[in-house]
Amino acid sequence: MNIKKIAIIGGGLGGLVAGYELSKLGAKVTIFEKENCLGGLAAGFELDGQKIDKNYRHIFKIDSEIINLIEELGLQNKLSWYKSSIGLYWKGKIYPFLTPMDLLRFEPLNFMDKMRMGLVALWLEHNNEWRKYEKILAYKWMKQWVGEKAYRIVWEPLLKGKFDDTYKSISMAWLWARIHIRRNSADKKGKEMLGYLDGGWQVLVDNLAESIKKNDGEIKLITEIDDIKKLKSEFDVIIDTRAIKGIEYIGAVNIVFSSTQDLGKYYWNNINDLDSPFVALIQHTNLTGKEKYNGKNIYYLGTYVSHQSKYFKWSDKQIEDEWLDYLKNIFPEFDRKQTGEIKVFRFKNAQHIVVPSYKVPSYKVKDNHYQLNFAQIYPQDRGMNYAVKEAKKMVKTIDD
Repeated sequence: MNIKKIAIIGGGLGGLVAGYELSKLGAKVTIFEKENCLGGLAAGFELDGQKIDKNYRHIFKIDSEIINLIEELGLQNKLSWYKSSIGLYWKGKIYPFLTPMDLLRFEPLNFMDKMRMGLVALWLEHNNEWRKYEKILAYKWMKQWVGEKAYRIVWEPLLKGKFDDTYKSISMAWLWARIHIRRNSADKKGKEMLGYLDGGWQVLVDNLAESIKKNDGEIKLITEIDDIKKLKSEFDVIIDTRAIKGIEYIGAVNIVFSSTQDLGKYYWNNINDLDSPFVALIQHTNLTGKEKYNGKNIYYLGTYVSHQSKYFKWSDKQIEDEWLDYLKNIFPEFDRKQTGEIKVFRFKNAQHIVVPSYKVPSYKVKDNHYQLNFAQIYPQDRGMNYAVKEAKKMVKTIDD
C-alpha cells in the first residue's frame, strides 16, 4: 500500500482492527472516538475495582479470526477456555438447556414436542443452504416445524427478547445462522467450551490501540465528527464505523452488578417469561470463577429494546429497581443488600434488524469513503469474531 492518511470514525472493535491492519501496511491512521474510551460494544470498565466488560462476551473454539488476532498480539496466555452451562427459566423454575439429554428432560414439553425440537435443531445444524431461508419469517417457520407449544415456550420469548416489537419481521436466515453456528461449536454430546480473556475484552482493545500508536497512528478520544467533509481535505481515505443509513437498529440495555450471593449454577440463563424486563441473566463467575473478582459473583441482566423504549428515558435507579425486583421472582432468596456496585449501560444501536431479503450494505460509499459496521455481517449475527473478519475484508478492498 502506498502510504496514505486514513481517518477512522469510531473506536469500536471493527474500527480498531481496521486501523491496526492498515497501520501494518504503512498507512497513517487516525481514529476519532466520541466517547472517552475505546471498544464500543466490547468496552470494559471497573466494577468494585475489578476490570469487567460492559456487555457479556465470550468466543467459541471455531472463532478462528479473533483467536488468530489474539495470538498475533501475543495475548494467547490470557485466553482461557471454560465449560459452558445454560439454563432456561420458565414458570418459576430454571431447567438445564444445553445438551440433547437436557431437552429430553425438559418437563414443560411433551415427548412429541421434544422430538420435533431435536429434529429441527439437527436439521439446521447440518443444513448449509441458508439462502433458502432468506425470504421466510423466522417466527412462522419455527412455529410450523417445532409446533405451537414449543414455539411459545422456547422460541417466541427468545425472538421477542432479541428484537422487541420487531420480532415478527426477522428473517429465518438470521435464526438459521444463530442455531447452525452454535450447534457446530459444540461437541457430539452437545458440550461446548467458551473463551474469555483474563482482564476482559478491554485487554484486546487496549493492545490494538497500542499497536496502532506504535505504527505511528493517532487516537483522539472525546472527538465527535459531525461533518465528514471537514476530514476530506486532510485525509486520503475515510472509514465510518457508525450506524449505516437505511439500516434499522435495535438498542440494548444491561445491568452489571457484583454480589456476595451465589444465586444459580448456570453461566447463561435464558429468561423465557414474557413479563420479564430482561431476556438474559448471566452469572459471569459461573464461567470464569470468582477468584479474580475478590471472591464476589458478577451478574449481567440484559435485553434488547426499540429506540422508543422507556429504558432510554428512565433513570438508572428506575431500571435497577424494576429489574432487581423482578430478579426476586427467579431467585426468591435474592438479597439486594448483598449487592456491591451496580452499573447500567445503554447502547442505542446494538443489533441490526435482519428482515427477509436483507440487503447487505457495501463497504464503499463513494471514492475514498468507506463504511464498516456490524450491519454488514450476514447471515451471521454480529459478534467479535465477525467484527475482526469484516474489518480485514474491508481493508483488503482498500488495499486492492
